[in-house]
Amino acid sequence: SSSIQNTMTSTEGYTAESIALAVAPKVPALLSLGGSIYIVWSVLSAREKRGSIYHRLMLGLSVSDILSSHIYFLGTWLIPKGSSGPFGDVYMAFGTFETCQYSGFFNQLAIASPLYNVSLSIYYFLHIQRSWKENALKKVEPAFHIIPLLFAFGTAITAAVGEMYGNVFWTCWINPDPPQPYFQYFQWSFLFGPVWVCILIQLSVMVTLWWTMRKQERLISRKYELKAPTTATIPAETNGTRVRANRRKRQSINDEGKYSSRIAVQGSLYVLVFCITWFFPTVQRISELANGQNYFAIQALDTTLLPLQGFFNVLIYMRPKYTTYRRKYPDLTVGTILKIIHDPKVERKLVTEFRSMHTRARDRRSTTGEFDFDGQPNIPEEMESGNIADGGTESNKTNKSEESKDIKMIESKDTRKPTKTSNTRTETASDTERDVEMETDTPTTVRRIDMVGRIQSVSSDEESGLDS
Repeated sequence: SSSIQNTMTSTEGYTAESIALAVAPKVPALLSLGGSIYIVWSVLSAREKRGSIYHRLMLGLSVSDILSSHIYFLGTWLIPKGSSGPFGDVYMAFGTFETCQYSGFFNQLAIASPLYNVSLSIYYFLHIQRSWKENALKKVEPAFHIIPLLFAFGTAITAAVGEMYGNVFWTCWINPDPPQPYFQYFQWSFLFGPVWVCILIQLSVMVTLWWTMRKQERLISRKYELKAPTTATIPAETNGTRVRANRRKRQSINDEGKYSSRIAVQGSLYVLVFCITWFFPTVQRISELANGQNYFAIQALDTTLLPLQGFFNVLIYMRPKYTTYRRKYPDLTVGTILKIIHDPKVERKLVTEFRSMHTRARDRRSTTGEFDFDGQPNIPEEMESGNIADGGTESNKTNKSEESKDIKMIESKDTRKPTKTSNTRTETASDTERDVEMETDTPTTVRRIDMVGRIQSVSSDEESGLDS
């Protein structure tokens, strides 16, 4: 009876807020895990991607997202049983002290993701702003990986050795129980301080890139503006050659500018997602530091958006290819384009199958009178010609009479035999006998046109029956 009473007391301690915070991260974390695993597989399975600095940075970013996302999914399951927090008892807390240490360690490793975002922004800056080539970037690439990994593992190990990990209500992180002096300073120096330094660096880089792109576009429009020839002393051929050369030069620089603009937009999207996912966790820590209170709305946004970073990253990662295929095949569905992105080798096969399937579907709709792709009803040929069971409307009957006249005229033309002239070839006796034999064995065939415009061949014996 005492165990039942304890269970009831524990169940009564769960509030709607504690249940919501325990359940909220599950689906976002799974989406993030799936997206990050896809990026890892995409990079490792393609040799050209493994040789690209950008894709290797995305590989490191995705691995760090996987390490943190699986902790977000496990959530309260790793928190010691019987733990409580600002919103009541922790729902689905089945863990132990060791599982909480495990959770806190990998939560602290999440700092690698913001640092990898900074590495990605610096890569964009050097590639676009400074026009560094791939060979030059490879010399500094080790720093892009060493700094995030060294800081992440260094802080995670330090917090573990100092036994700083504890329950933060929906997961475990730096929050020792009992509280240690100055532990909040470790929270800010190990995670939230570096996170916002990373955000400021990325914003500065992206603003610089945007300004560079804007300045470059203005220079292109001024320098290579095509003007009509006004000098009479320059031959027309030479003048036209210069105009064409300027046009090609401007087009080349325009294409380069568009490429750089696309890269800048891609980098800006990563920064935007990074700011969205880390904004509410930071606000929550600020409210705790300022007045010692937790607000459920902010905490709910924290537990929902923070696990989504890997999912947002895969959407941005796939965006360039998706937009390219969408412009190339505007009629394809989203699912078909995603299949092509997944395996470009089947592009022609999928496009052919999709279009043939829709062609067959359109033909079926046209025969049944359903609406076509343009929204107009497809009227069957029998209805258009008035060949329906009840004889059709008055206009249809009129059309029938006109068609019957046309049919008789065509029949009369078909039945007339051309006269042979002296210039025609002479037939041999065997040919004549064969023709006579065919005439006696086979009834004469006459070409007719039915009511829907199809040509029919009928025998002379059948013709009288059809005319009647």
